[in-house]
Amino acid sequence: MESIIVVDNKIKYPVIKNNNKAPIKVLWFTTSPSLSRSKLDGSYNVGTSWIEAMEALIHQAKNVELAIAFVWNGEKKVSSFTIEDTPTRYYAMPRRPIGKVANFVRRFFCQSEPNETIKDCLEVVNDFKPDVINFFGSENPFPQIIPLIDIPNVIWFQGNLTVYQKKWYSGITKWQSIMTESLLDLLLARSDMHSFATHARFVKREQEIFNNSQNIIGRTEWDKRLVSTMAPQATYHHCEEVIRDAFYQYEWHPKSHRNRVVIVSTFRDNLYKGLETAMEAFKILKKVSPKNIEWRIIGVPEGSHYHKVCLKVSKLKDQTGFKILGARPAQDIISEILAADIFVHPSHIDNSPNSLCEAMMLGIPIVSTNVGGIPSMIKEDEEGLLVQDGDPYAMAGAILSLIKDENRSVELAGRARKRAHQRHNRTEILSRVLTIYSQIIQSAKTPKQ
Repeated sequence: MESIIVVDNKIKYPVIKNNNKAPIKVLWFTTSPSLSRSKLDGSYNVGTSWIEAMEALIHQAKNVELAIAFVWNGEKKVSSFTIEDTPTRYYAMPRRPIGKVANFVRRFFCQSEPNETIKDCLEVVNDFKPDVINFFGSENPFPQIIPLIDIPNVIWFQGNLTVYQKKWYSGITKWQSIMTESLLDLLLARSDMHSFATHARFVKREQEIFNNSQNIIGRTEWDKRLVSTMAPQATYHHCEEVIRDAFYQYEWHPKSHRNRVVIVSTFRDNLYKGLETAMEAFKILKKVSPKNIEWRIIGVPEGSHYHKVCLKVSKLKDQTGFKILGARPAQDIISEILAADIFVHPSHIDNSPNSLCEAMMLGIPIVSTNVGGIPSMIKEDEEGLLVQDGDPYAMAGAILSLIKDENRSVELAGRARKRAHQRHNRTEILSRVLTIYSQIIQSAKTPKQ
């Protein structure tokens, strides 16, 4: 079978129904163990992602045989296993290099993963023999095998390291970050300085991956534009993402007649996520809001380097009402959002953040920065309010406008929820994914003109 590259990235394919008699063997390479996490460490509820929901959705397609490959600590070699009540075959690959000393050397010298990781990926491919391979993200090393295989494949666009690196120090300078690092983190090569240097190597790797890519799945105007310039030879396929199941089941309702406003945000502790902007906006709101303000941050560990440097940069001395909650399972996040009044996403860069999509699904009023793919997710002044990143005054002003006009905020939230439920329709997403897989397989069988 000869792989081909489709140049025209504007082709729209007809929907292919899931009625094939022969099963399609699909192999995913992800950073998540997906539904097998419960077997590996029992921590299914904390830190799960949309990949689990996507796997469960694929199980509804009776003619798809799915395998998922991922790296996992403690593995010495590639191992294959299944779990009860799940038809997926899982491949756990070693997180290389193996051993504490080797990992320290890699971190200290800011190195990428060794070539053994590519060999592990090829071992999985040779064992499962898929009809099509789906790589989730260009940020990891898995798509490096594309030039080495003769199998139809597609990269599911997540974020983009090349652009993220340019936004890394948007709200916090490199010097401010270094001066807040602990001596222990610097000595153990766990500092942000080391992360940034390693990230620079990943950027070069990502650019090579895009150069070799054949098909890319995306969902925003931002990622489509990036693909057109970084991988002009690749075919762009539009497909939305499912989100975690629990977020389909609940709906936010306004909390009228209370003397405080609860704001909630959910993001990780990457330096470009805008925590310092949230802190500065919080300070402003405490001065001008007619109601008491409480801001609850989910995902950032309390006392982490990111938390400390943001406190220093924002000069937030009075932290009363500003809560750092750390990681939380999905059900806790839902409870926090349902109990809040406004959801705020302060990031300096993002594509289609799951946290924003989940908030839209629940139907809470939203203020977000107008960055990356977010304008494709939420319409300004129709479904929420968008502001310039790094501008705490505009952010505080947008929040204040929702506080003062509850009817408007409820209308925006209702439209956002309707849009989100249309966008994350699981039946349509499953149909579209199967269409993309089938078309990619068929394209590889068609002789190049």
